[in-house]
Amino acid sequence: MMHIKTGILCSLLLFNVQLAVSQDNKPVKTVIAKENGGYTIKRDGQPYFIKGAGGSNYMDRLKAYGGNSIRTWSPQNAGKILDDAHRLGLTVTLGLDVRAERHGFDYNNPEQVAQQLEGIRKTVLQYRNHPALLAWGIGNELNLHYSNPKVWDAVNAIAVMIHELDPNHLVTTMLAGINQKEFDYIQEKCPAIDLIAVQVYGGLASVPQQIKSVGWTKPYIVTEWGPTGHWEVTQTPWSASIEENSSEKAAVYKSRYEASIGTDKNCLGSYVFLWGQKQERTPTWYGLFTEAGEENEVVDVMQYLWSKKWPENRSPHVSSLLLDGKKAADFVYVEPGKTYPVAVSVNDPDGDKLMTRWELLHESTDLKEGGDREERPKAIPGRVADEGQQHTQLTAPAEEGAYRLFVYVSDGHNNVATANIPFYVTAKKSNTSAAAAKNTYRFSTEPVWADEFNYEGLPDTTKWSYDVGSKYNGWGNNEDQYYVASSLKNSVVGKGVLKIKALKESKGGKPYTSARLVSKDKGDFLYGRFEARAKLPRGRGNWPAIWMLPTASKYGNWPNSGEIDILEHVGYDQDVLHISTHTKAYNHNINTQKTATTKVAGVSDDFHLYRVDWTPEYIKGFIDDQEIFSVENEHKTFAEWPFDQKFHWLLNLAIGGNWGGKHGVDDKIFPNVFEIDYVRVYELLP
Repeated sequence: MMHIKTGILCSLLLFNVQLAVSQDNKPVKTVIAKENGGYTIKRDGQPYFIKGAGGSNYMDRLKAYGGNSIRTWSPQNAGKILDDAHRLGLTVTLGLDVRAERHGFDYNNPEQVAQQLEGIRKTVLQYRNHPALLAWGIGNELNLHYSNPKVWDAVNAIAVMIHELDPNHLVTTMLAGINQKEFDYIQEKCPAIDLIAVQVYGGLASVPQQIKSVGWTKPYIVTEWGPTGHWEVTQTPWSASIEENSSEKAAVYKSRYEASIGTDKNCLGSYVFLWGQKQERTPTWYGLFTEAGEENEVVDVMQYLWSKKWPENRSPHVSSLLLDGKKAADFVYVEPGKTYPVAVSVNDPDGDKLMTRWELLHESTDLKEGGDREERPKAIPGRVADEGQQHTQLTAPAEEGAYRLFVYVSDGHNNVATANIPFYVTAKKSNTSAAAAKNTYRFSTEPVWADEFNYEGLPDTTKWSYDVGSKYNGWGNNEDQYYVASSLKNSVVGKGVLKIKALKESKGGKPYTSARLVSKDKGDFLYGRFEARAKLPRGRGNWPAIWMLPTASKYGNWPNSGEIDILEHVGYDQDVLHISTHTKAYNHNINTQKTATTKVAGVSDDFHLYRVDWTPEYIKGFIDDQEIFSVENEHKTFAEWPFDQKFHWLLNLAIGGNWGGKHGVDDKIFPNVFEIDYVRVYELLP
């Protein structure tokens, strides 16, 4: 019996070959119209909502499942891609090669900028009249790790040039996330673009609200969206990101799309990521297909979202993957050479016979950013006892280190369920015992110490004092601010919020003033749950922090007695957050600090919850209750674990310095404001 996917493909291929022959090779006029309280693309006069995917693979399947457009990241092979899309009745948003600052491009160099513009001009002239062309995409995530706003001048110059050469197609640029700074720059510097394109993963459902919050009233599209990103999920203590299985991904794809792209009248459509397969953290994280072209459950969801019809034959559904009876979030440690049970639970909605295969890989170490190419780790064969079974055994590798076990369960109709579990091979039994102890600690349900900031005026003097001045060569970091005490200009409480303000004013030989509040001798604690809800300032040069230092420093000066960083952020790296600990053995001066980094959209637009749980065995860090950091007590000396003494809070907004000022200070950001809704301490229960 022919399944519906196969039947649709055959008929569509025949129809579209006939259609392509009858059409002239002329551009199709595309504009944006404002109507019905929102915006609509009009292509050849007809409404056109983008139901697209990123990538040029499997275009016939995309068409068969209800999609209508693809997006590329460069003009490589553009002629063939456009022709293939045209034969299928698809459109293309064609990416243009615009160099990013993080790849070494200098937007202060007019010769480089002019050469780039000329290269893009040639591409536009070559493809501007192709009937499959829908829009031009200027670069990809040019705001990722950049500091020079002249990039937006270059983007506008490219857009102006395109409109002069090609009046028939739309022009956009693709942004990583939704950040006030970039939207302000684009509003000011890029009037020639027709719409903005954003790329968001875990935060997709909140995109309509975020777009409004940054003041963007024009139309937009989402040119990348997909699973929860590797920077957004829980990480193991050895810094391996925990990936959703294919069924968990399918659920979030559907719910996030329906909450945002499917409802916002200012959204003109989207390109799901990735219509293909790639290695990025893992071989399965972002692709909707395996390397063999099998489709996971997300493809079923996309067919439903595009066509409002589920496929006749559905993909297998995975509910769990266990190693030694533990799930990934249990942080699995195993001993070298020992054998452990592994089990995956999968069912097929159509009752198809399922086939299982396992693959063991080293944890990837070729880690890049912004989708840059990564090398796939080599498979380690012969470690799974019966690779065709859902319940079998794994013999741990003899070499200590980080690994990841993958499972693929296929239904015989090119559909597959995927899952993986990271684990760590170690002979140190203290690691496994500490891991087991992670769930034995409890905290009080009510704070034992807090400041809710439900008053007016200066911070409560029974809870807070101030560090004053610019000691120790800018507090040991060459910082550019002078900290002042008891000044309503720099630290003020009102409307339930503490505001720490950095101002451009000279004092004590420094060009800026700010404040650093400390709870020393007024709020000092050994162990507990420490949390603060805060909204971070925006702008290159700022360096807000919520952290803790020892009150008595029983092991000597920093770093011997330790430091706990509940939150750090530097303004030139918007939405990237850091949680760290520092000790004599592990600190940033010798590049051995224990740290975790993650990206959270909108940290300067909304309040987020920052927290650490500190116990005798571990310190764990959380953002919005999602664990991203964990360090364990190695039970050696104070050099590794000085965290057996009282610590106190510090809340501050630094300016410049070795880290915060790495890309200079933008004087347009002042006054710069760090807002804290509350700080709370919960007691560690016996």
